[in-house]
Amino acid sequence: MEKLRDNGLMDKEILLDIFNYLNERLKENQLQLEITIYGGSIMTMVYDNRPATKDIDCVFNESNHKLLDHILELTKFTFNLPDGWINEDIKGPLQYILKEDKETFKVFSNLKILKPKTEQLLAMKILAARPEPAKDFVDAAILCKDLGISTKEKLLAVVSNYISLRLLGERQIRFIQYLGEDLGYDWK
Repeated sequence: MEKLRDNGLMDKEILLDIFNYLNERLKENQLQLEITIYGGSIMTMVYDNRPATKDIDCVFNESNHKLLDHILELTKFTFNLPDGWINEDIKGPLQYILKEDKETFKVFSNLKILKPKTEQLLAMKILAARPEPAKDFVDAAILCKDLGISTKEKLLAVVSNYISLRLLGERQIRFIQYLGEDLGYDWK
């Protein structure tokens, strides 16, 4: 079983170990759990563009919260994880999502991991548009390349499927312009 790296981050191998461990504890307690992961954990596990992430941005389905909290505490102790290793703050930005397009990422015996489709993840990165050290810019560039987006119009069409374009303020517009420039396009 992998422990956290010296830098306190979880890489793909550690994340998979954590999910395997969670599945075993769920199985022991005859509990089924569905979790949707977002952000850095997806970029680390699916797109291999990040060496690691500091937390798991996620949303859990309804379950036995007392038992789940106990299992999460066991996991935290076993892997020497910091407080906040499970981050449900993603629920805030999700209130702005017009529709959720989820797909299955991985299925264990008692744990099912879902993730948003690439287009939704890109829209969420554009909406967040956080400055460094957040990785939104790098993530958005990778997602644009993955989706073959080369025009501002195509990007905005994807984004508008998931968030209202009225939510795009100055920060998001500058983010999009710099993103286009970084990808070699003029998105002014």
